Amino acid sequence: GEGGARRGAGGGGGRAGRAMAAGGAGAGGAALELRAGAELGRGRYRVRRELNRGGTAVVYEAEDRGEPGAGGGRGQRGALKVMNSAGPGARSQSLAAVKREVGNAASLKHPNFVQLLDVFAEGPQRLVIVWELVTGPDLLDLLNACGGRMTEARAGKYLSQTAAAVEFLHENNLCHRDLKPENCMVESQTDQIKIIDFGLSKHLDTAATLGVGTPDYMAPELLNAGPGRAAPGRYDARQVDVWALGVMLYLLVAGVYPFEDPKHPDNVAHTLQNVRLGRIAPLPGVVSASCADLIARMLHKNPRRRITLNGLKRHPWMMTHGDEALIPTEPEEPTDSKTKRSRASSKGCATPRRSEELTRKASSLLKNSESSRGAGEPACSGGSAAPPAGSSKGIVKLFARLKVDKS
Repeated sequence: GEGGARRGAGGGGGRAGRAMAAGGAGAGGAALELRAGAELGRGRYRVRRELNRGGTAVVYEAEDRGEPGAGGGRGQRGALKVMNSAGPGARSQSLAAVKREVGNAASLKHPNFVQLLDVFAEGPQRLVIVWELVTGPDLLDLLNACGGRMTEARAGKYLSQTAAAVEFLHENNLCHRDLKPENCMVESQTDQIKIIDFGLSKHLDTAATLGVGTPDYMAPELLNAGPGRAAPGRYDARQVDVWALGVMLYLLVAGVYPFEDPKHPDNVAHTLQNVRLGRIAPLPGVVSASCADLIARMLHKNPRRRITLNGLKRHPWMMTHGDEALIPTEPEEPTDSKTKRSRASSKGCATPRRSEELTRKASSLLKNSESSRGAGEPACSGGSAAPPAGSSKGIVKLFARLKVDKS
């Protein structure tokens, strides 16, 4: 629109690290307040500045002064997500989501995903998750900087990078379920997409919860409406991600949301009604017929007739406008092929051992923080009670006390 595309529900905040902090404002009170120069992880990380804050966490830019290695190292900068692990600000549902986010993010390494570097406790009340720092705007900020609409060439480049990352996610039996421009950072130096926020990511075979995600990007099957369910409460989460990519492409080339009612632009109920009915707003005349065709295929109301990721990357518009490094050159693979992987997704690798290690570490730290608090120890802001960042000592059961949700 005229003032630029608005942020979806749960958006807002600073640049890098925006979507790493759960929505809302005034997170955690004094326990999460850190000044520039504060040291965490037994001196390994020195805070430089605050990046963003939400209802349950604050994200800081910090310098890593540890030894170089797979989890960062001296001179590098990271984004530290500091959250409550105990006390009134720590909700079991939020902590369960953190466990899932840590496990899923640590299990994958791909150039278009932000990398999880470390997890450690800072005293009995703080859990700190260290992420790769992405320097640059998110895709929505970049869209608004472009005047509210991107050229098809630029939109195609970013869409193909995002689709490659999502394809890799699906090949590793995961789905994202909250794809949107606010969750896609653009690294300024490389012009490369980095997907962030794994808070709603889930294993494909257990994705069942309805109504998850952001309303503007929510597929009809998530609203319990229309065809496409294999069983009550079940849906193909891969096609949910394709739908969200379709909404993103529409927004990038049109500058408006496909299901937003222009007479009621901020009315979520009207938006969701249009989603249920598959009522897509007409595209501007400047959008090419090929691009419009792809969008229509991505936003098909019936997920069984919706284009797949394999079909998406081979669509004529994507073959023309996608990132050159990601355009398929090999013949189309059979749909039942499980042995071959695309050029796009083969750039990544699964790291289940690291996922297990970091998830156990986070679980152990949370459990330890609660037990020490229960023993009458006062909450402290220092890191003396925590094991050193990166160590494996005392890392066995942190989220064991949590009822991990089935969403």
